[in-house]
Amino acid sequence: MTFLTTIKALFATMTALLAIFAPAKPTLYPLTALVVDFDETQDVVICEDYAGNIWEFYGIEDWQEGDLASFIMNDNGTPTIYDDEIVSVRYSGWIGHYGAD
Repeated sequence: MTFLTTIKALFATMTALLAIFAPAKPTLYPLTALVVDFDETQDVVICEDYAGNIWEFYGIEDWQEGDLASFIMNDNGTPTIYDDEIVSVRYSGWIGHYGAD
């Protein structure tokens, strides 16, 4: 091999390794959950998503059981949801509007 070919091969290998071991970039995604409970002593709203995962945020204010909360979530660059964080929360309606009690 020539010197230039060796350098090109080494550079390609290093680029591939950096792509494999580089930390993933955090991604934002939407999530909707149902308000299921409150912790009034801590001012926490407790919600459950479609998969049964529990999410909590501060600020009971006007929230009620049966309300729909729309979240913008940050996945923190990992494949698991257990370290995801709520970035923002908005009221999306009440489950009773859809014929459920």
